[in-house]
Amino acid sequence: MERVTESCMVYTDEAPEGVSEAVRNALTPFGVKWSEHPVHGGWPGCLVDRARWAEAFQALKEQAGFDMLVDHTAVDYPERAGERFTVLGLAMNLETQERIMLRTRVPEGESVPTLVHLWKSADWAERETFDMFGIPFEGHPELTRIYMPQDFDGWPLRRDFPMQGHNRFKD
Repeated sequence: MERVTESCMVYTDEAPEGVSEAVRNALTPFGVKWSEHPVHGGWPGCLVDRARWAEAFQALKEQAGFDMLVDHTAVDYPERAGERFTVLGLAMNLETQERIMLRTRVPEGESVPTLVHLWKSADWAERETFDMFGIPFEGHPELTRIYMPQDFDGWPLRRDFPMQGHNRFKD
């Protein structure tokens, strides 16, 4: 079994213990790299190619019964060359209570396929990720800001965003 370590995450070719056969079968065609998330309740996870992001979630939904998108967000790694952001999606099978976290990498200025056609909850989560990180979601029906003003300059959850914000006004 090949083990690849990136920062604090360890990826392997084999699914961690506890991953159901249905999940393994659903995700195998996507060539995923598996990991465990001890900080996040021990949920298994995998890294999937960005071009196959939505397809992988669709396979989980259709083949393994994952009927809920629990969470969807991003993490900024400005020091990482090339693929600065990691987009995460946590899906759950409500019947079995099995959870899995899928991750994909995205360079600045590139988009990620939307999940709105699979789960309505992705609508708000993708808009939030766009608003805070500036990551666009291809195929999203209304990708506009939801927290910041439409004319706001910048992406507040990027690690290089100024801690004091952009000071445009003086008292």
